[in-house]
Amino acid sequence: MTYSRHPDPSPVTTILGALSSDLGIVFVAAVVLVVVYLADTVTPLGQPVWLLYFIPLIISYWSDRYFAIPTVAAVTLIFLIGGFMVSPQGVDVSRAIVYRFTFFVAFTAVAIALWAVRRRQVAGSRL
Repeated sequence: MTYSRHPDPSPVTTILGALSSDLGIVFVAAVVLVVVYLADTVTPLGQPVWLLYFIPLIISYWSDRYFAIPTVAAVTLIFLIGGFMVSPQGVDVSRAIVYRFTFFVAFTAVAIALWAVRRRQVAGSRL
């Protein structure tokens, strides 16, 4: 018997296998997105917690679902606005708006670039 194949996989192997599946990737991206949103709502304005919204976007890149990236991007942008509305006061509101808008532009550009790469991969695999 080889060491690479065991008749009874360990629970850790089973859990990691489930998380690496497409549904697991979607689940992990959703959980990370909600956790980042919750952190965004309790930190004062001006704290760059919203930079963590890139994590679920990058996680969604590995999903086999074609619309995972734009879905995560749309939900993130809604959470970005919601986090701005409910976050406690930190810096001036005008400065916080500039920070969030700059992130909005950068995040949208990264999401479009990732989706373009993903579309190219899907089109290449269909050939």
